[in-house]
Amino acid sequence: MNIIFQTLQFIRSILPKDQKVKALGVSILLFINSGLELIGLSAMLPVFAVLLEDDVVNKYDWANWIYTFFGLTDDKQFIILLTTALFLIVVIKNIAGMFIVKLQSEFAMGLYSDFAQRLHQIYYRKGFIFFKEENSNILNRNVQGATQSFANSQLLGVLNILNEIIILLLIIISITIYDFKVLTLLSAIVIPSFLLLYRYVRNKSIEIGSIRQKVTPRLNKNIFQSIFGYVDVLISGSEQLFRNRMGDDVNQLVDVNIRANIYNLAPTRVIESALMLAVLVMNIYGVYYLESRIELLQLLGLFAIAGFRVMPSINRMMTYLNGLNQNKWTFNVLEPLKKEMHFEKPQQKELKFENSLILENVSFHYPNAEKNILKDFSLVIKKGETIGLIGASGSGKTTIMNILLGFLKVTKGQYLIDNQVFGEEYIDAFYHKVGYVQQSVYIIDGSLAENVAFGVKDEDIDFKKLDVVLKRASLYDVSQELENGIHTRIGENGTKLSGGQRQRVGIARALYFDAEILFFDEATSALDTQTEKEITESIHKLSESNLTIIIIAHRLSTLEDCDRIIEIKKRDEVISESN
Repeated sequence: MNIIFQTLQFIRSILPKDQKVKALGVSILLFINSGLELIGLSAMLPVFAVLLEDDVVNKYDWANWIYTFFGLTDDKQFIILLTTALFLIVVIKNIAGMFIVKLQSEFAMGLYSDFAQRLHQIYYRKGFIFFKEENSNILNRNVQGATQSFANSQLLGVLNILNEIIILLLIIISITIYDFKVLTLLSAIVIPSFLLLYRYVRNKSIEIGSIRQKVTPRLNKNIFQSIFGYVDVLISGSEQLFRNRMGDDVNQLVDVNIRANIYNLAPTRVIESALMLAVLVMNIYGVYYLESRIELLQLLGLFAIAGFRVMPSINRMMTYLNGLNQNKWTFNVLEPLKKEMHFEKPQQKELKFENSLILENVSFHYPNAEKNILKDFSLVIKKGETIGLIGASGSGKTTIMNILLGFLKVTKGQYLIDNQVFGEEYIDAFYHKVGYVQQSVYIIDGSLAENVAFGVKDEDIDFKKLDVVLKRASLYDVSQELENGIHTRIGENGTKLSGGQRQRVGIARALYFDAEILFFDEATSALDTQTEKEITESIHKLSESNLTIIIIAHRLSTLEDCDRIIEIKKRDEVISESN
């Protein structure tokens, strides 16, 4: 049962202050719901009393008062009245209960949304290196899966367990007042059965959660790789290898899901068997020790009412407890939310770029690495200049570009824009001035218009501006040849476009957002000679404007129109050439 207290403690530590108030309100609703459940249960007792006993009206004051107040004339009317009242009470109780469940679910799902967004924000704040090192499938599982599992299984689970515990306590108190023998019998048979079952299932549930945590991202990775790398998988003949890997993971998940279903179903069967054992014991006791069959029927009636509510209650508790144990792994995933309740981005400032980008004696090394990739490196790029960076793999040219892009923070030295030290307070303003074309341009599964106006809502796209940038990127004629023009879906990763066309989408995207500084990172290295020449000509046309362009390339032919070519060597020796 420690999992309940651990979960409550974790929820308390992770909830923002404003959500703790809502949690208090939800807790109050739990007590109300428990009270309604007890009222619905208690309402059955008068009906059973009237059915099992003779002359109830004269025996009990409450019965006499109801009989007189409603002006009843016989016992049949009295039975119908009580049964109708029982029906209305149960209906009202269930409607109120559904409303309370709705409010609880809204609270839990609201936290799911909040946690998912905050965790996503925390990951983004970890920066460029974090995303390069982490497995995307694990991050996807954490942001989408772990937060939802926590809300559904941990938060709603513990709330429902508390609700069931309160109901059980109220039932136990009521039974104790009415007949202590029934309580003793229930406790002697049901509690040991429950504890033995829980003790066995608990460790199995934790094991199931651990397996799911490990296998699910691995399965998603193999599925993603086999789909995304369809051509390579087909040509390399590794189709069956990927399918075998998927099959192993799926079979493992099938196995744990079957076990989970059995463990979730087992409480119902065990508790039901325990209750029937209690009925057997009660019958033996009644036959030999009670004076009349009416007393035995009354005792069985009370036991049936209690069992009617206790059995599903215990079953639900076991199911929720299994969920708590199976999803305990989400605690580690959501741990960062404790430290950062709500991150506020530094107050953003305006940033002008009128003169130059300056790297001043910068050094850089990656975390946990002792060797510097760059050491005391300096570079000045004037506004409107076209600069080429060339060098062998590992020389640091990509690192230089990533520093200029603001993806990496220098270990030593300064990065200045117009003599202003670049910091987080200038991030928004800086990225409004920047365009970035990678070797593999990121293309979403959307229309050409959506890919150029990346991140802009459909209704907000400026189609006149779109036509202009498509022409500047030499992509306008291509757009006119597409089936639905710029509204044509170009496939996931741009499968309906050639390599050169995908690069032009990246250029058009940068121009659409009025970039003043364009970065080209090996943008032509994967293209054939003719296509590379066409992209180079497009870049040359752009260089004739006032754009500042920084290009990384392996081949000098790509950089022939640059104002300067800077060769980066591994020992920080820099050779500059002016064209």
